[in-house]
Amino acid sequence: MNTYFPISHNISGQCWFITKCLIFNMLLALSFNGFSQIVYSPGWPDKDKIVFSNAILKEIYFDNNVIDSMRIAFYEIPGNTTFAVKRAVNYTPENSGKVIKNEAGERVWYLRIRSKGAKSLNIIFSDYRLLKDEKVFVYDNMMQSLRGPFTWRNNKLAGGLAIIPVAGEEIIVEYHMKAPYGNNRLEIGQVAYDYIGIMGQDQSKDIYYGNSQPCNVDIICESGDEWQVEKNSVVRIIAGGTELGSGFLVNNTRGENLAFVVTANHVIRTPENAINSIYVFRYESPYCDGPDGLTDYSLSGAEMMAEDTSTDFTIVRLDDFPPITYKPYLAGWDVRGVIPASTVTIHHPSGDVKKISTDNDSPVIATFQDLYQNGFWKVLQWDEGTTEGGSSGSPLFDQNHRVVGFLTGGEAVCGNSVNDYFARLDVAYDISPDIHKSLKPWLDPARSGLQVLDGRDPYGEIKSEFDTLCNCAGDERDLTEYELPGTGYTTGFNSDSIIMYAEKFTVDAGKEITEVIMEIGDRRLIQNNDSITIFIMSGITKPESVIARRSIFIREALDSSDLHFDFFTSIPLPEVFFVTWHLWYREQAQDEQQQFAVFHGAPVSISENTAYFKDLINWYPFYDHPYQPDALNLCVKVITADSTLYTNIDIVPENKEMGYIYPNPVSQILKIKMLDKNLGEIRYSVIDYSGITAIEGYFQNNGSGSVFELDVSTLHPGIYYLTLENDYSYAVYKLIRK
Repeated sequence: MNTYFPISHNISGQCWFITKCLIFNMLLALSFNGFSQIVYSPGWPDKDKIVFSNAILKEIYFDNNVIDSMRIAFYEIPGNTTFAVKRAVNYTPENSGKVIKNEAGERVWYLRIRSKGAKSLNIIFSDYRLLKDEKVFVYDNMMQSLRGPFTWRNNKLAGGLAIIPVAGEEIIVEYHMKAPYGNNRLEIGQVAYDYIGIMGQDQSKDIYYGNSQPCNVDIICESGDEWQVEKNSVVRIIAGGTELGSGFLVNNTRGENLAFVVTANHVIRTPENAINSIYVFRYESPYCDGPDGLTDYSLSGAEMMAEDTSTDFTIVRLDDFPPITYKPYLAGWDVRGVIPASTVTIHHPSGDVKKISTDNDSPVIATFQDLYQNGFWKVLQWDEGTTEGGSSGSPLFDQNHRVVGFLTGGEAVCGNSVNDYFARLDVAYDISPDIHKSLKPWLDPARSGLQVLDGRDPYGEIKSEFDTLCNCAGDERDLTEYELPGTGYTTGFNSDSIIMYAEKFTVDAGKEITEVIMEIGDRRLIQNNDSITIFIMSGITKPESVIARRSIFIREALDSSDLHFDFFTSIPLPEVFFVTWHLWYREQAQDEQQQFAVFHGAPVSISENTAYFKDLINWYPFYDHPYQPDALNLCVKVITADSTLYTNIDIVPENKEMGYIYPNPVSQILKIKMLDKNLGEIRYSVIDYSGITAIEGYFQNNGSGSVFELDVSTLHPGIYYLTLENDYSYAVYKLIRK
């Protein structure tokens, strides 16, 4: 039985009430790919020789007895995923490390942090407020794990930034500074010591991959065939460093591209949890029962908008709207309270890759523990799959593919997958007139009264204008294999040791690439970490300069199938470009020559050749191939768009007809200018990040253009919400007290 109770053996000494969640104490749960903030521009650190100097070293010591006991607890206590300890620090360019001038005349701060025995280290910038043209890199002393560059575009209102972990017991921070100096724009507030090995045994797996029970079903399997759209609304949440859960993006009645995520309140309890949470998109196996997926499609930081403990919901707004490569989907919903005929949940059990559970019968209305009376859908038994810790907050979809609830807890386990409780969306939707305690203001900002809303792809209009380019015309797909004594394929590993291949494309000016589809003819895995590196390169007659690159494990591909991938963000293209890939040969491998190959089309005329190969030195057209000198097209497709920017203004939903506020940020007097003369008496509230009302009162709207002045000088500097309400309208504004 998978029942839930207060944990009496929690490592931190705290007792949490848990249902479908896991407890761990590291400020940020980590993985090999971890989480990421969007890297907006390429770059490479200087890595000055100063980084090897003990003069810039900060040594952090942890009690080995504590580490040993926590490591034992990790393996012996069921459900325990605490794999790191954290230490509060205060490292800035003013008190740690060393600032030098580089060859470009920049001031660069270097700090080397070491904690002996750590499997990996992770830092959190408690203060991160970079100026334009400043940048930060984080890496290990061998530069095998490079994070960044992070720039001013990664600044957040909350002022902090969490960084993906770096393998090993040392981590180096490199900060390229601009004047004015000494203004404390960058501060490291925490270091976390990984004593388990977050990268997994082969340094390629997320620590949670494969942790879920065996009856769980990958979303990419046949059971998920009809849910390949809705799955993209579901995210894995690592919340505030203490909870692991699931959540989902929701559509709203204004059709705005706003990244609102609904999850369970016991996953995200406080505004601080929301700020320090990681939201992971597209974490799934590349094929059914396949290998680990990527966690690169991740965002950190959000604002808590509303919560309610009795129905166990929290809704947050992500600081960044996910880019098109994250493939976000805004789920539809139904708040009529109609009992579904069947249900599906899509979730991350135990933090694992995305799974699907199916119940072909109707749930029943029920009460869960001492929470809201009859406020839950009870799934009596899953026909396929189950739920686990980490599934909390996952959406319950009805037969019409709309959300009707979200997971709070239950008893389901493999072999006895019964009695799961999902909070009813219709109850949480309008449970309170307070906009910070109800879902309705955020799901229905238009005050439309709609009770049913379909889901929406926020990039649907852009995708409708996509162009698919492929030089490999027709249906013919071939592999040309070497005859003995030669081995391998002309378009893959072979006894001629061709190391790179390229396919040439021509596009109109201003295009961006969003996806590449490579038609794989053969794939044979020798070692689990075998990979290829793929590039977008510029050039006219041959590939010359790298525009973008990424590595792909060969295990992510299948024979005679399409391999889809992107570069984590859309890439602006020159009018002529190449998709190229680099093969890595292993002399000790007996059958390496048949490890990987791409289909090609039928031979074409020399003028139509778009395929190229490279030996150790030079690029050549395929009609100069050493084994089969034919002009060819390689079967690679690229998806391009004119622009991947959506047109909606990404703001907190509000009644734009009520008015606007200025100045913002503000230090003393905030002015509220009203735009409608018929609003009557207006109630105002200033609410801090912990949810406490700091200022409240009423004022009378005296007509269009009237200005009300509010003294906020007594507030501490920080982020607040100003709400304006009357009987039939409301507005919410983010307010910064400087």
